[in-house]
Amino acid sequence: MSEYVSLKRAGKSHKGLCPFHSEKTPSFTVNEDFQTWHCFGCGEHGDVFTFLMKIENLTFPEALEKLARRAGVTLEPAQRGETSRKDVLAGINSQAASYYSDLLKKNKAALEYLHERGLADQTIEQFRLGYAAPEWDGFLQHYTKKGRQIKDAIEAGLIVSSEEGRCYDRLRHRIVFPILDIQERIIGFGGRAFGDDQPKYLNSPETPLFSKTRSLYGLNFARKSITEDEGATVVEGYMDVIAAHQSGFLNCIATLGTALTPDHIRILMRYSRKVVLAYDSDSAGMKAALRSAAMFYEADCDVKIARFPAGDDPDSILRQGKVAEFSAAISSALPIVDYRLAIVRELADLSNAAGRAAMLKQAAQIVAELPSFREREKYVRQLIDYHPNPDIGLAAVQDQIRKDVEAEVRRRGGSVVRTTSTGGSKTLAGVRVAESALLRALIQGDMAETIVSSLSPEDFSTDTSRAAAEAAFEMFREKQGIYLPELLDAVDQDAGRYLSELAIGEGPPLSEKALQDYIALIENSKVRKLKTYEVIAPYMKDGAIDPKTWPKGQAEIDDYLRKSGKRSD
Repeated sequence: MSEYVSLKRAGKSHKGLCPFHSEKTPSFTVNEDFQTWHCFGCGEHGDVFTFLMKIENLTFPEALEKLARRAGVTLEPAQRGETSRKDVLAGINSQAASYYSDLLKKNKAALEYLHERGLADQTIEQFRLGYAAPEWDGFLQHYTKKGRQIKDAIEAGLIVSSEEGRCYDRLRHRIVFPILDIQERIIGFGGRAFGDDQPKYLNSPETPLFSKTRSLYGLNFARKSITEDEGATVVEGYMDVIAAHQSGFLNCIATLGTALTPDHIRILMRYSRKVVLAYDSDSAGMKAALRSAAMFYEADCDVKIARFPAGDDPDSILRQGKVAEFSAAISSALPIVDYRLAIVRELADLSNAAGRAAMLKQAAQIVAELPSFREREKYVRQLIDYHPNPDIGLAAVQDQIRKDVEAEVRRRGGSVVRTTSTGGSKTLAGVRVAESALLRALIQGDMAETIVSSLSPEDFSTDTSRAAAEAAFEMFREKQGIYLPELLDAVDQDAGRYLSELAIGEGPPLSEKALQDYIALIENSKVRKLKTYEVIAPYMKDGAIDPKTWPKGQAEIDDYLRKSGKRSD
């Protein structure tokens, strides 16, 4: 797991930032003793198989095979099960990549084009670049000559079948960019027109193996550098990624001809929350950078935007040999607000008072979006030099800019008001604590016999705790112990989260006295529930309370009885 999450020891466990949701404080916890992991933030949990299945979007057989390869274990066919469709498609893609690579080596013009773009032979080999010939059926003929089934190549997206039933190559007269996942499987292809053909770029269609909204070009090469505190540099195109890696910027990745998606962000966040956007310097690039930056910001990422000279992009800068300039642009990348303010200043006419006033009005709207007054004040001070009437004095200038910003804040509705609610009685809270402590002790093997002999699952107060207790009690009676991964498989998602949190969470040792006190508290609560039922039973009988919807839980019953005057305690 440490390949995906930076883990640090915390007591008996290891902790890190959860790869499955946004957070700033580590709540992802791994317990080696129980061979399980649990996130106290989002509730995700499981063992090494479920972790790999979730983080790499694998089936269980795929996760099993990957872990077996890592351990140096060869699985028999019966252990692997039938070869998955993904494996079949990946195999076809690998054959296609070799075919396109061979064609590139034989095509002098295509190879010269890549050399003119500044790519060395070693880089071309590393990224497995290729060339698709102009013929409509070049790959089709190559693929079918050994009796292979054409339907598999169609499913892989390499062959197109028209409505009339005619089949032909999807990629023709194009430079071919194989797209690899982090398992080094070729999952799809991108093709750049070698000439004036349209569209300029063409990607594989959506397949069982490939989804461009979830795929990041170059991540298979970049993830190690991204994880090692470098963060990710996101660029726009294939050539940007390749040029960056060739120049030593090994943390560069790109989306695949599509706008950034939430899935892209979630995948990147598995490796780092530090992101620099290095998009083209034209207006389309700036708009895309601001849109992407806003999405990263919403996901609690540390996102900045690099700026390049007008008309330049990462590929063009690096092709000119301006490695130092590119590095400086990445190092001096700006936070979103600074980037927007820089653009506003550059577009404004600051040579006269009217232009400066117009610029400050736009700047106030940008700064007002910041939720923190302290953050807004920082930018207010930066804007002082642009005031159209500095003669009124520094304090007055700052006060006026502040008023304009805060007026914009109020116009937008001001700061968010957070409300909290509490519910349930102190007794109920105590019961929940008791239930959790006893189930944790049972999982850990502390005084388990006493717990199982003194209580039954029906004594627990919620559907989740009852389901958890039922499975744990049954396993203990059958096996005289608890094996957590197997227990988690035996319960539903809610009970699984509850048990996982109890097992991995830290709790004080359970003394004999605390054990008896907790059991007594639950027993007393059971009696109280019976008394409650005696109170509401007549109302069920005469139809005042619908028996299909009651009891709704002890807290709601207590609240109902007090408000209706049916009970005063």
